[in-house]
Amino acid sequence: MSLDPEAVAVDPSRLRLLYELACAFAARLDLDDLVTLVVEKCRSTLEAEGASVLLHDRASDELFFPFVVARDPAVAARLARLRFPADQGIAGTVLQSGTTLRVDDATSDTRLFRGADEQTGTTTRSLLCAPLITREGTIGVLQIVNHRGGTPFPAEDERFLLALAGSVAVAIDNARMYATLRDSEERLKIQVGALRRDLARQDRFTQIVGTSPAMAGVFELMESAAAAPITVLIEGETGTGKELVAQGIHKASSRAEHPFVAVNCAALPETLLESELFGHRRGAFTGATHDRVGLFEAARGGTIFLDEVGEMPAVMQAKLLRVLQEGEIVPVGDNRPRKIDVRVISATNRDLAREVEQRTFREDLFYRLSTFPIHLPPLRERREDVGPIATRMVESVARRYQKEISGIASEALSLLERWDWPGNVRELQNEIERAAALARAGEPITSAQLSGKLTGATPRPVGPSSPSPPRETQESEAPPSSGGADLGTLRDARSTFEADFIRRTLAAQDGNITRAARAMGLSRVALQKKMKDHGLR
Repeated sequence: MSLDPEAVAVDPSRLRLLYELACAFAARLDLDDLVTLVVEKCRSTLEAEGASVLLHDRASDELFFPFVVARDPAVAARLARLRFPADQGIAGTVLQSGTTLRVDDATSDTRLFRGADEQTGTTTRSLLCAPLITREGTIGVLQIVNHRGGTPFPAEDERFLLALAGSVAVAIDNARMYATLRDSEERLKIQVGALRRDLARQDRFTQIVGTSPAMAGVFELMESAAAAPITVLIEGETGTGKELVAQGIHKASSRAEHPFVAVNCAALPETLLESELFGHRRGAFTGATHDRVGLFEAARGGTIFLDEVGEMPAVMQAKLLRVLQEGEIVPVGDNRPRKIDVRVISATNRDLAREVEQRTFREDLFYRLSTFPIHLPPLRERREDVGPIATRMVESVARRYQKEISGIASEALSLLERWDWPGNVRELQNEIERAAALARAGEPITSAQLSGKLTGATPRPVGPSSPSPPRETQESEAPPSSGGADLGTLRDARSTFEADFIRRTLAAQDGNITRAARAMGLSRVALQKKMKDHGLR
């Protein structure tokens, strides 16, 4: 219904009020909030004892009071439960005719539906009723009951209500469409989430290879974590594939269409970590020449993966705790918090529970991060997975090298399965990369292409406590090479030794880069560079 200024009293204040109310109604998209606002404003503006919106249920052809404003809450509750045929009462007359009615003496009007008065114990003395007309027809009526002071409603109130009802009808129609779209979106999210979980069950997170009982338990936990927005802590030794697990959870979750952002908390100095995570404002520190969005905001709607969270300095631990508790960040150099919508998955190769006891990691942050822990077993505890993982790696490396490699020979595969792999999947990847580079095109990888640490290794018991044999022992026990075998260059040998030495030192230091660097007489930065050069990160 179009707004006709001639239909409203010429009082400028009424015109201004009508405009303000129409704007207020149009701004409300939640149907409950909208109708509550409508009836409250109508009651106060028209000095009425009560006001209500009655909607038409076309399926049952009934009028009902979904939202009521009255001075007595009990009266409002009883009216909200009341339904009556759409052709009864003054409201039914207005619904059928599509015209406004003003009744000055409702007690003597035969059209009055007295069921409302019987339910509420009140007496309807006078009322105004206007139809709510949209493009789809009349959807209900707007009813104002009993002018305060006992007098009838003035004629200008009827004209005002007629003009106002048009804005109310449009606002209700919009709110209903918004609610329908919102419900459809929620249903789609649930359906898509269910489909993703079904897909995850079918492909078992194909990027992660493993059929062992230990990995079967990991897959089950990943499925559960993907189905809920819970905070996950992935625990496991260096190189076990913790980031792949985090990616798998993200891709199978309802956030899969949004970003997955990974950050290594140990790779950044404390002075830069806060800026990387939360962003900064221009001028916050030397070199901050412009505003910068942090990784938490970059991951909005998706997942942020905090790798090596146990390396986070104490000051940053407190700030991360605030993010988890309040759901907001404060960029460096700013004092205004910003709300964020991001899921946090973290990972560590350290025993955080023990570090909490030693007071080197915050207890409150630990409990926030470890709501849903997933322990990723090392390769030595799932040796049956080594063969399938190595085979998948050979296929991937062959494609990347554009080189035909016909798998792995049985004796080489046996050596791979017998090694303890202190560097886990990452160490196995390095071994396969080296062997693929040495293998001849069209032939399988054999024991001749494997490094000396494997060819000189003897079977060792399964378990995390199995010590690595000294390199001298490995070399002395290594069988003599077959005539003409390519042992590689001195540079290759030196590189292999250096990578192996770094792996062993890291393993001895429980994966702690700072302690490992100190033990090797290197700076942390220098060690990180060497780890990157050898593909150990």
